Amino acid sequence: MNQEKIGKFIAECRKEKNLTQSELAEKLNISNKAISKWETGKGMPDSSIMLELCKCLDINVNELLSGEHIVENEYKEKVDENIVNIAKDSEKSKKQKNKVIIIFSCIFALIILYFVGTYIYKNAEINVEYDSRLIKCEITDESIICTFEGSSLIGLTSEEINTDDETLVFITGKMLLPNKIHSHFESWVTMAELNSGNSVPFSSSILLDRKTDIVDCKDKIKVYYTNVSFNKIRNASKDELEEIINESNLMTEN
Repeated sequence: MNQEKIGKFIAECRKEKNLTQSELAEKLNISNKAISKWETGKGMPDSSIMLELCKCLDINVNELLSGEHIVENEYKEKVDENIVNIAKDSEKSKKQKNKVIIIFSCIFALIILYFVGTYIYKNAEINVEYDSRLIKCEITDESIICTFEGSSLIGLTSEEINTDDETLVFITGKMLLPNKIHSHFESWVTMAELNSGNSVPFSSSILLDRKTDIVDCKDKIKVYYTNVSFNKIRNASKDELEEIINESNLMTEN
């Protein structure tokens, strides 16, 4: 439908009835701004008010939607035309609505992906490679002490496996990915070189009590640094355990 044509027709009919915009608005119980909006083609009368508007202007709905007076022999043709136009406008409105829904759905999905990605990034851990200059381990009569010198950002954890004649303790170090990315050190090697054997103000350590932390600890103990997952170590067969040992670094034994 041609809103500008309809708007000019409303204005023309109003003037024919010697009504001002304010007077017509008062009859319809609406604001005169609404009338102005119709007549400038910036809006259309709501369907709930069309019959009352047509009554005030002494026209019918078909003429209103056509934007002109209709002679009798053209009436049916105009009805059909207006029905088609209404259907087109409805279809266009539906497409626009669907487009808006798709856009907002995409925006919402991107927001969700952003927060999920941020959460995963902030909580992602990476393995810390072994470097004998930084990772120290000591077995005493009462405990096993493993220390990563030079950084307090490293998390050290352990897993122990008892064989027939010895206890194997596996130590691994992990660091949050954001901490590694924002680290001043390009690698642990450069950190070790920077330390140069001097005392280090920051460190991470793990203390294992041989009486409580390590169950049924054998007299013979070997401590390995590994990047193999503890779950794989727990479920390893004898041959698989041997492979894991070969892939790991022996730090100390008694």
